[in-house]
Amino acid sequence: MGLSAADKDWVKKENTTLKENITKELLGQVDELKATIVKLTQENTPLRERIIQHDIALDDLEQYGRRMAIRIEGIAWKEEETNVELETTVVKELGKHGVVLEPRDIIRLHRSSKPKEKDGVVTKQTIVKLARWRTREKFAGFNRRVRAAEQATGTAGPRVNNDLTKRRLMLLGEARAQIKSRLLRTFTEEQIKKGLKDNENVFAYANINSDLRIRARGRVLSFNSIPELDAAIAIAFPLPPIFMA
Repeated sequence: MGLSAADKDWVKKENTTLKENITKELLGQVDELKATIVKLTQENTPLRERIIQHDIALDDLEQYGRRMAIRIEGIAWKEEETNVELETTVVKELGKHGVVLEPRDIIRLHRSSKPKEKDGVVTKQTIVKLARWRTREKFAGFNRRVRAAEQATGTAGPRVNNDLTKRRLMLLGEARAQIKSRLLRTFTEEQIKKGLKDNENVFAYANINSDLRIRARGRVLSFNSIPELDAAIAIAFPLPPIFMA
């Protein structure tokens, strides 16, 4: 025996009422969840910022501990090299470019990273910890002098870089990648490689104190985080008026 028309209407009405009640309850729960998410987001945003600032402060402290160390690229390497041989080679190669070191100037040194081969010469990065800040200051302008010597003689020389923390090294790499991407909108790879004029050039570097900088057409900009890097890039490469309207 089937349901009567009245029974069918009653079932339909009950189902509609049940559906409306469930929908209303679910919407209420969704609203509560949205409110909770907004509240948690508001609470977490300053916490995340504090964590970021804390990480930067720890990184600054670690970087300060590395202030007396340098990383040298381009020093010839051989199997079973002793520390005495390495020190002799480092002192000799640096001396060719105006940095005279005595054994007392070096606390310790060791090879780092994998060997690299170029033009038949195998090199391996060398980390050197220096004894005094005055000795560290001798390296100001070192790479610039080496590049000038390379252009004059055609012979490759070593490069000296700061012993940067992983965070700073990645940040510097990101800065250089962004700068190159923007320069390539105006210049070719070959033009950039040969070197741009000072009023055209933009480049990122770490100074002798391991502070990260962007030199943009003679202007020096500082950065030590992604937001600061973004701000510096915006200054170094301002949008044309048509895009700012």
